[in-house]
Amino acid sequence: MVDFMGLSVWPVYKTLAGLDVAKAGWIATVIAMSGTALQPLFGSIADRFGTRRVILLGTLLTSFSLLLGPLADYQAKLNHLLPTLFGLDGFYLAVFFILAAGRLGQDMFHPAGAGLAGNFSARRGSTFLALFIAVGSIGFGLSQIGFRTAYNNLNHHTEILLIPAAILWTFVWIWCRPAEASSTGKISVIASLAALRPVAGPIFALFLILAISSGVMSGLFFLMPEFAHEKGYPAWLGQGGAFGLIICGATIFMVPMGHLADHIGRRRMLAAMTILSAVSYHAIVRLTLPVPAFITLCIIGGAFLGTVNPLGVAFGQWIAPRENVSIVSAILMGWSWCLGGAVISIAGELYTRLGHNAAKALMLLGSANVLMVILSFLLFKVTDRKN
Repeated sequence: MVDFMGLSVWPVYKTLAGLDVAKAGWIATVIAMSGTALQPLFGSIADRFGTRRVILLGTLLTSFSLLLGPLADYQAKLNHLLPTLFGLDGFYLAVFFILAAGRLGQDMFHPAGAGLAGNFSARRGSTFLALFIAVGSIGFGLSQIGFRTAYNNLNHHTEILLIPAAILWTFVWIWCRPAEASSTGKISVIASLAALRPVAGPIFALFLILAISSGVMSGLFFLMPEFAHEKGYPAWLGQGGAFGLIICGATIFMVPMGHLADHIGRRRMLAAMTILSAVSYHAIVRLTLPVPAFITLCIIGGAFLGTVNPLGVAFGQWIAPRENVSIVSAILMGWSWCLGGAVISIAGELYTRLGHNAAKALMLLGSANVLMVILSFLLFKVTDRKN
């Protein structure tokens, strides 16, 4: 539910509402970088005060993004009523604050949820974490298609989706009560970061790997509507279809890949996935294929593109102290996505400056994959317990 409601609907919303691509890219970048930079703080808060409170509040805030739909019909009125700030007129300002609330909720939810999932089992941490991310990926993959369908068929009234969201939130509030660690021994954010000093090098390499992976994927998803139109693919592929297919591929293979990593070694699997994800990305953006072949490529490519993140987070949790898994998850799922979020604005600017050519912009973004692959091989210096 959290991944269905968040910032993931922005790429398709900008197209449906006819927003300026460059401005939409900067809005997404500022919100993504600001919110995800706070994930280590939220991870530490979850470690200290319990994951349940953080998860519930994060889910509530994320639901605000479902209010975007009806705003498209009130652009002129919002421009008249609200002042212009930081170069944003009233409509863009209202959209900015709604997106910011939704993204803040996601950034509260993910480190707490990932830390809880990673702690279910010491031996099968990769499997449980992959399962957590895979379930979220289902919502993530359906978000653009679901939002587009509601927007078009409900006369832009996407706020109707708040009803099932409220029912599910109430269910979690009443019945879901995971075991919480006692307050004894819980440490501050600074102390949590200091405890990671012995593994700072590998954590930093993982951080860069995941930042690059998330960055190029964010750029791909952001420009997918324009890219699909350039390639002559059907509109449904550009407006959520290709996005959903990539996430579908990631979801299907995420848990098996995590299970395999637990048996043959996390570092080997991570290195293999970085190579395969780089190849898949360039195949998607460089080739012009018949629609059935493009659909197949999206699913297969998604299997590789989507597994870098859970494998990287699981590897970070594996080498970190057990009491710091939430803050490690926040660093690798938060700060890495924070840095990767800058790519959205870069993608928007490249698209504009390259004569509105999405394919060329995405090819340039993909050059960062070379560094990602190199960094993955540096992790072979880290001892893997399986070996």
